[in-house]
Amino acid sequence: MAKRAKIGDVIQILTSGGVAYGQFTHKHGRFGPLLSVFDGFYAKAPDNFSQVVAERPNFNTFFPLQPALNEGLLSVVANVPVAASNSEFPKFRTRVVTPDGQCGPWWIWDGENEEMLERELTPSEMRYSLRGIISAPLLLERIEQGYRPEIHDV
Repeated sequence: MAKRAKIGDVIQILTSGGVAYGQFTHKHGRFGPLLSVFDGFYAKAPDNFSQVVAERPNFNTFFPLQPALNEGLLSVVANVPVAASNSEFPKFRTRVVTPDGQCGPWWIWDGENEEMLERELTPSEMRYSLRGIISAPLLLERIEQGYRPEIHDV
């Protein structure tokens, strides 16, 4: 069993494109660990993980981190402070899509409060990650395909 994950843990994610990195930045009472996933694939470990996690993440997602660590799917390679630019809980977006493809209104969520929008998303709101907990296979797929929230069509 892996050590218990802590805020600030830098997570090594092995992909078909190389090694990617994320950071455990927040823990939500309902959704659990929040993983910020950063750009780039690395052939060797960076000299300074603080620089890697100082950038704006490609995306944020809730993820069952401890089980993935326990199973050896991911590993902790460092623990560094969460950068000031990533320390505030990020905003997320969500909407309901019915089985027949009808889309409900967008909702913006800040970790505590939701606001229903009576309009389409602005370009900056399109960059908010989608709220939800994803699996390890989906995490890998998104990293390998260069996923960004603003290209996610809901």
